[in-house]
This record gives sequence, structure tokens and C-alpha cells, in this order.
Amino acid sequence: MISQFSVASIATTAALLVVAALLLQIIQRLFFHPLRSAPGPWANRVSDIPATIALVTGNQHTYYRSLHEKYGPIVRVSPGELSFVSVEAREEIYGLRKGGLNMEKSAIFLGAVGSVEGQTGVSLALNAEHTRQRRALGYLFTNTALLQHESLLRLHVNKLIAVLKKKAAENQPVDVSSWFTYISFDVMGDLCFAEPFGCLDQASATEWSTSVINVFIAATWTQGIRRLCGVGTLLETLATKLLVPAKAAQWRNIHLNNSREKTAKRLADGDREHTDFIYQILKHNEAKNSLSDTEIKLNMALFISAGTDTTATTLTGWTYYICTHPSVYARVISEIRSAIPDVEDIKWENVRNLRYLEATIHEALRLFPPSGASQQRIVPRGGATIDGFYVPAGTTVAVSPWASTRSKLNFHDPDDFRPERWLSEGEEYANDRLGASLPFGTGPRVCIGRNLAYMEMRLVAAHLLWSFDMAIDRGRYEGENSAWGFEGRMKTQKVFHSMTKPELWVGLKEVDR
Repeated sequence: MISQFSVASIATTAALLVVAALLLQIIQRLFFHPLRSAPGPWANRVSDIPATIALVTGNQHTYYRSLHEKYGPIVRVSPGELSFVSVEAREEIYGLRKGGLNMEKSAIFLGAVGSVEGQTGVSLALNAEHTRQRRALGYLFTNTALLQHESLLRLHVNKLIAVLKKKAAENQPVDVSSWFTYISFDVMGDLCFAEPFGCLDQASATEWSTSVINVFIAATWTQGIRRLCGVGTLLETLATKLLVPAKAAQWRNIHLNNSREKTAKRLADGDREHTDFIYQILKHNEAKNSLSDTEIKLNMALFISAGTDTTATTLTGWTYYICTHPSVYARVISEIRSAIPDVEDIKWENVRNLRYLEATIHEALRLFPPSGASQQRIVPRGGATIDGFYVPAGTTVAVSPWASTRSKLNFHDPDDFRPERWLSEGEEYANDRLGASLPFGTGPRVCIGRNLAYMEMRLVAAHLLWSFDMAIDRGRYEGENSAWGFEGRMKTQKVFHSMTKPELWVGLKEVDR
């Protein structure tokens, strides 16, 4: 009886101590924490659970927007994290900081490619290592290099258009979401390894391309676990084994192993005359001497994952928006077809001057950013003042892309698709803060391949609208219009690191000339 009483007492005491510790932590986070004056829901101020649930369910972007609409431009989304929406905050968090240390990525971040043999690609490299790799790889994306890539891009765009012409002749609607994915993977495969994936030829995704898309989902789950369990802890390891499907590790391994194999094969065939990335690295002394073979392999894997999803997602959103806005569609069609008399003229030197087409792509990127999740940074020693709010060192900070580009503080009619805002047309858009929409980032970690992405998107878009009359095949969408909407405002999609893109079926009619 005494031993039973002792065990019960110990258990009760332990439970009371746990409750007391939790209460003390809640009190500390509400009333004594350095971020206590930042607005936000009480649950978020005391726990990471609400933000984690939003992240792993693919709803972080819409959840953060709702918080900003209620609490303002600065929100405490978890005990040690602040979310912002202003242009000034974006520059302070992601830009080059005068006289201070730049803000590095949060340790919870896990991209499509991790470290191998203690080495990382440019995305995960820190400080001087990041600068070294970026300088070595920057040559691949100079204007000179982009012009060399153009012939390769046009080869794949022409192949896509040829396939779509057959579909149009047979009066078959096409799922442009899938076809944009196919061409994106073929382009990046050719650019990285001098070997396309073959998606356009087989009219389907490959195991490799499917694994890349799934890696983003798995990375989101892992980030959620790290939010709650910490990084590198035993609890993180246990939670990962219990909650993340074993298939996730297979997806990552398929992508990394295939990338390493293809890169090694291309490095061994270095004399082959093909203007892909590895050819240019080997011909450029600074890149060749600065990067190890492992770093080259990791960066090729990074370029595949980052360069495929961005382009395909943007083009899908762009197609939806122009097809649901008749006046925009008519104007961009007129611009393209009047400026380009013949198919041979669909090249960068002409397409780059199509300003309204460019504006439609910028506006699609604003409303449908490929990476809709917050990119977290850590405030360095010395702290920082962001939007007039002092933030101590060690705090996690980020600008929510979705909340920022759809904030009335930054844009007039933020949910409306209005390309004119990018052309300074209309007094109502005079105060729009276009710098709030930076889908490829800003500062020292701005996307290194952004100019290549813009070139590819504009070449594909111009060729499509020069070749076809397009309309969404509404017959395939019943009830509540499936995953889309046809009143001019897209239904909200899920975000797992990158924006998901459901099937988008479009009818094509080849233009008679």
C-alpha cells in the first residue's frame, strides 16, 4: 500500500511539475518575452502548433494573410517568429544589410537537396561559401550565356508547339499544367546534363520528375517537425521516422542519385560541344577551379528542382488568368501577333520587347507565386529594426509572399488580375508598391536563374499565343468549377514549399495564316 501510494504521489507530483512548467512558459511568452509587444493570436504567441498545422496542411500562405489582415503589417506567428508584409521589411530581411551581418536561412529549412560529404550546393551554403559558389556559378546566367541557351530553349519550345498542334488538329483539349511541366523538365535536363528527361517525347512525367515534385512535399513535413521538435534532436529523429513516409527518403534519393549519375557522366564527356551548364563550367576557369565535383553535382540537382517547378507553375497560373480575362487576352494577342510576322521571329530579341506580355507574366507571378511559403531568416547578433520594430538576435523573421502581394497596403485591388499596374497605366495603381512582388527574391540570395526563367516563360507564352487561339475547356469543370474558378479570381491552391497546380484543360485552335 505504501509503495503504491508513493508511486501515485510521484506521478501526481511529476504531472503537477509539468503543468507548472507549461504555465510558466506560457506566462513568460505572453508577458516577459522580447516579442511580447508584437500583435498576434494568443495561441501563436505561446505555441508553434498553429503555425505548424498551417504549414503541413498546405495553408500557411492563406493563414498568414488572414493574420496580417487582422493584426496588421507585423504579426507574431509563433513564440519566436515574426511575419511581415512591407517592402521595407523585405529589404531589411533579405537584402544586403549595410554595416551588419546578412540574415541567413533558418536551420529548419530543408530544400530539395541536402548536404553530401559535408558539402552543400549554393542554396544551403553560408556566408563566404555561398559567395564563392554564387560567383563561380554566376557565369552560367550572364546575358552572354543566356543568348547561348536560347537556341536550346527554342528547340524544346518548338517541340512542345508541334505536339500541341497535333492535339489541336484532333480537337483534343490539353492539360497545360502537365505540358508545361514536361517542357520545363526537358529544358532543365538539357541545360544541366545535355540530356532531356524525355517528358515531351513520351507525353508523361518520368519517375525522376515525379520524385522532384514529391520532394517538396516531404520537405514541408520535415520543416513542420523541426518547428516543434528542434533541429538535430532525438525527438526530431523519432518524429521523422513516425510521421514522414519512408517513400519520402526514396524520392530524395531518386533525385540526388540520378543527378549525381548524370553529372558524373557529363563531366566525363567534357569535350562534347553542347552549351549546357557543365560545358560552360568546364570552359570557365573560375568556375572549374572554384567548385568541387560534389558541389557541381549538388548544384545541378538544385537547378533541376528549382528551375522546373517555377516555370511550369507560373505558366499554368498565367494561362488561367489570361483565359479568364477577355480584355487582357485580346490585348496580349494583338501585341504578339502584330509584332511578330513569322514563326522564325519568335526569338528573344523580339519577345523581350513585348511589354504587355511581360506585364501579364509579372502579374501572374504576383497572384500565383511559385514559392508561396515564407522563407525564414535568423536575425544576427546585434539585432535589427524592421518596420520600426526592434527584433533581438536569434529571432526568426520572414515576409509572407502571399500576404505581401495580396495586401491592400501594397496594391490597389490586390486580388484582381491587372497587368496595367506594371505599365504605370491608370491612376488607381499609381501608389502600388511593385517591389512587394519579388517572386525570385532579393539581395544576396536572389534566385540565380531568374533571368533564364523569364526568358523561358516569355518564349513559351509568345509562341503559344502566336500559334493558337486558347480557351479553358469549361466542360471538364462541373459543380463548383473543380479546383479553379471562372469569375476571374483563382481558387486558392495548396502550398507545400511550392504552389500546387491542378490540371488545367484548355482547348486550342491553330491560327490560320
